[in-house]
Amino acid sequence: MTTKGLKKELHYAIDSIDDSLFLEAIYTLVQDKSKENAFELSDKQKAELDKRVKRHKEGKSKSYSIAEVKKYAVSRGKK
Repeated sequence: MTTKGLKKELHYAIDSIDDSLFLEAIYTLVQDKSKENAFELSDKQKAELDKRVKRHKEGKSKSYSIAEVKKYAVSRGKK
C-alpha cells in the first residue's frame, strides 16, 4: 500500500475509534515520530540562508544543475 493510501486508511480508522486511551497512545506515537524529522534553524542560520537567497536572486552567486551536483559528488567520492 502506498503512503497516501496508508494515511487515508489511518484517517478512516481513527475517525471510527472512540477509545480515548487508545487514541492518546496513537497520538503519542505520531508526535514522537514527527519530532524525529523536525528541526529549527538558529537566527544566525536563517540570516545566512536569507543572505544566500538574496545573492542568488541578484545573480551574484553561481547555481548548479542537479546533474552537475551529482557528477561533482561522485567525483569527490572516488578520491
